[in-house]
Amino acid sequence: MSTTTSAQLAAEQPLPILILDFDGTVCLGDGPVLAYAEAVADQIPKAAQKTLHQGLASFLAEDPNAPSYKDGYAAVAALAEGHLNSAGRHHAYLASRQRLAEGTVEIDAPDGLAGFLDSLDGVAFRLLLTNAPLNGVQESLSKLGLSNSVDLIIPDARKPAGFTDLLPILLANKAPYELLSVGDVWSNDIDLPAREGCATAFIDRFEHRTGAATLRAPRFELLYDAISDWAHDPAAFISTQPSMSTLLSEKAPQ
Repeated sequence: MSTTTSAQLAAEQPLPILILDFDGTVCLGDGPVLAYAEAVADQIPKAAQKTLHQGLASFLAEDPNAPSYKDGYAAVAALAEGHLNSAGRHHAYLASRQRLAEGTVEIDAPDGLAGFLDSLDGVAFRLLLTNAPLNGVQESLSKLGLSNSVDLIIPDARKPAGFTDLLPILLANKAPYELLSVGDVWSNDIDLPAREGCATAFIDRFEHRTGAATLRAPRFELLYDAISDWAHDPAAFISTQPSMSTLLSEKAPQ
């Protein structure tokens, strides 16, 4: 099924749409990015391997002296810069996803996520929207006990640019505040939906304070109650958010 067709299916159903990112949001743990780093390291000189592993470890440990990157994958790419081209990095990424599919990478889910998402069954349409390929995503959801906790998966979403095409489809029959996007990379998951008047929930693990979001917390589970309030009555929820209350009139569907 194409990305456009999947988005149309999500748009045609009557419930508000909860967009969920995968890596760093639904699927936690540094295992996937460490697998990516290992696959990158296999292709670069030994001296560069040491720099890569040390730099990534400092970033993931939230060392205040470590450079700031938008996520671990960006850290690996930056630390390997000059030693590996984009084709090599893509090869490494696919290799790490295959390991994820095989179940050899350690992962976890946010506390109580299955119960939270299950409580939204029939209340919100739970759309997993990820830049990752499908390989590794379905297997991980099964491993985490989340296979039945999402309604639809759209892989290879090309966020943030992909939102430019997806949001008009998803919002064809809905007011923007009837869509809430959750994610841990502000530029990928939050920025464009927020610009369109959608509700957003930023999981700011590294306290980047990158930009505005309707909701913000360092861990997903701290956002469950507020997201549930939104799902049960998006208009009422948005009316309580000072930065977004005007969107009820400005962005209402015609």
